[in-house]
Amino acid sequence: MAVTWARFQEAEPGLAASVRERFESHRHAVMATLRRDGAPRLSGMEAPIRDGHLWLAMEHTSRKTNDLRRDARLSIHSAPDDERLTLGDARVDGRAVPALPPEVSLFVKGHRFPINDTSGMALFWVDITGVVLARVVDRGLLVSSWTPEGGLRETRV
Repeated sequence: MAVTWARFQEAEPGLAASVRERFESHRHAVMATLRRDGAPRLSGMEAPIRDGHLWLAMEHTSRKTNDLRRDARLSIHSAPDDERLTLGDARVDGRAVPALPPEVSLFVKGHRFPINDTSGMALFWVDITGVVLARVVDRGLLVSSWTPEGGLRETRV
């Protein structure tokens, strides 16, 4: 089972707000895809959250696009910008879903830079299978994890 960002946010608004804050705290995230031989491929990219979706836009001929077309599984990691991890370190796992023409128009309309030509762009949104936020709280690590099937779990380390 997988869900859109909107469904995740509806199910767990507090965690969704914290994860969104991590992804929006800086421009780039790191996405892991699977190469043809099964090895991971890490790629830096933007991963905006808006209109109920976590979006992925990339060149239609890129290796990460080919990876996602072959095997849609992915993880997106919002690198921490503070070694103390007080705000956390977020990861979203899921599957890339190719955007259809109406969704492409929605993405283009809301983008912060003008996009005049989408012919060279591959656009996906993420169908979320899991979310993890690890942060330091009271000198210990608090790991909040969520899945559509299992809901929210918090573990203190």
